[in-house]
Amino acid sequence: MTVRALVTGASGFLGRALVPALLATGESVVATGRKTCPFAPHPRLIWRQADLADPAAPLAGILRGVDTIYHLSWSTIPADSNLAPSEDARINIVGSLRLLESVDRGTSPRFVFASSGGTVYGRLVKVPAPEEHPLRPLSAYGVSKLSVEAYLDLFASFGAIRPVSLRIGNLFGPGQETGRLFGAVSHFSKRALAGAPIRMFGDGAVVRDYVYIDDAVEALVRGGHTEVSSAALNIGSGEGRSLNGIVAVLQKLLAKPIMVEREPGRPFDVPVSVLDPAKARRELGWSARVSFEEGVARTLASMAKAVT
Repeated sequence: MTVRALVTGASGFLGRALVPALLATGESVVATGRKTCPFAPHPRLIWRQADLADPAAPLAGILRGVDTIYHLSWSTIPADSNLAPSEDARINIVGSLRLLESVDRGTSPRFVFASSGGTVYGRLVKVPAPEEHPLRPLSAYGVSKLSVEAYLDLFASFGAIRPVSLRIGNLFGPGQETGRLFGAVSHFSKRALAGAPIRMFGDGAVVRDYVYIDDAVEALVRGGHTEVSSAALNIGSGEGRSLNGIVAVLQKLLAKPIMVEREPGRPFDVPVSVLDPAKARRELGWSARVSFEEGVARTLASMAKAVT
């Protein structure tokens, strides 16, 4: 019997990589997003343009016959979520709730949520952070992610779903949007290739746990195919890389100096965010396979190819 999966937010960076991976496993996929379909026609792919927060969106029909839900849809980034927390909650928390409420009782699908390892913990008191670390986010983005995690636990107690929240580190790789100030590796890479100065907030000492897109997709697929796991799992490399460290790798790979324009640091940027992936390794058999340097090299190659 062919597994039928639903992917929300399928037009985003992670969704555009996940959908082909699911199709490659032989699954049928219903993909949704607020934009037009970004995929080539496929006999096992159905596209539905939908906004989860829209009360008129026909979510029940989209969910019919679905065995696994990959919930990636999200409208904000940490940098802008604090500007309008109520709007962030309306779209992301309420949209997620509408999806949960539309699940047909008695079906109990596997529900894989793309949570945020970079924001839910806040300032770390232990590095790398395990899943049991205190949860004190500094942005509405992180608060909303945690709220959805809590609602997943609630709906699981009803027997409505079988959830796992994957707390993913800072994603990067080919195909990531570079227009917004989100995704330091891709943003820096594009500027460096063009010979333009890199805009950096703070002194460059901010450390993040970067996860290559292919590794994140593998974690999602494993999460969807694993029956038993903890409610929340860190998806990270277990290693940190500073903003200055990203610039150093780019200079090495491009063999040229890179200009940096520094601006004041941002209050929601925690100094260090590194995840302990030991539980994901035990329960999903997952660990990051693409090194940071290799991931940056692939990102640069993809960008260079796109402009030739």
